[in-house]
Amino acid sequence: MKTQLLLSSLLIGAASLWFGHAASAADFTIKFAHNSPPRMDAARHRYFVTFEDLAKKYTNGKVAFQEFPASQMGSDQKAAKKLQLGLIQMMDVATNNLAQLYSGFDLFTLPYLITDMGCGIHHVLNDPKLLAEISQGAQKKANIRLLALEEDGPRNMMSSKHPIVAPADLDGLRMRVAKNPIQLDFYKALGADVIGIASAETYGALQTGIVDGNDGGVGWAYAQKLYEVQKYYSMTGHQMVVEAAIVNNDFFNALPKDVQAGLKKAALEAAQKNTEWMEGYINNIYAKFKKAGLKFNYPDKAPFREVGKKIWKKYAQRVGGIDRVNYVQDLQKDCK
Repeated sequence: MKTQLLLSSLLIGAASLWFGHAASAADFTIKFAHNSPPRMDAARHRYFVTFEDLAKKYTNGKVAFQEFPASQMGSDQKAAKKLQLGLIQMMDVATNNLAQLYSGFDLFTLPYLITDMGCGIHHVLNDPKLLAEISQGAQKKANIRLLALEEDGPRNMMSSKHPIVAPADLDGLRMRVAKNPIQLDFYKALGADVIGIASAETYGALQTGIVDGNDGGVGWAYAQKLYEVQKYYSMTGHQMVVEAAIVNNDFFNALPKDVQAGLKKAALEAAQKNTEWMEGYINNIYAKFKKAGLKFNYPDKAPFREVGKKIWKKYAQRVGGIDRVNYVQDLQKDCK
């Protein structure tokens, strides 16, 4: 018995030393927040897992991570503010939810700015000039550094009342829209009654009838299980949701150069992997929506697009100027 006790004590001591060494192996710890549930079929969590693995590899284990999924740090806007202040270090978040801190992120919120989910969005999100310009503006204005952009699929319209085939179908419809001026104005111009509701509160608002329908990206709508509280799915494709991998700039600048390079490389590579995965996964989500009972319809986008272009003119200066809007259009010319 004494021998067994001695052996157990030695094993416990050895384990303590090993785990203590493992815990102290990383030189830096990054708190990473997002709004997805911690499931591999939820895009933000999937991005985090991919990024974490690559970042550990490319920094030689110098960085450890703590994940805060499912809006544990509050709404996207609140979590972004915490990142700006350095209370957390990183996020993966839809760009429209960062515009309160730096309006240049709202470039991707302009309706129908990005023409398709294939060639067009790849040319835009992988353009180093555009990435650098937005990052520089965010660093200066909001203490946020942009590391990478990735696709999260198109935004479509969901409703519990009736299909949305034409702008007139939105007249008087109470639509949940993210608290973003471009998105709110677009829906107002279409005739909807808009209510700005945070991501985590959307399911409950639909379930209780506070709103009749919602605007949202495909992956987000699936992760939030909105198919349980909606009836109609209208393929308006009015916006390509763009997610941003961001880091507190003060924190980033204090890191050694090799760690900075490793995080940059990991963020870009994870973004590419997530975009590729999302493009294959979107059709699976549509199939799941149909299986859950959602009724799909395919409206003529032309009248919606005309309304959207009027929004471009109103908000061009907010997003970096009309030259930047035109630059994004030019990036997609050979895709048409």
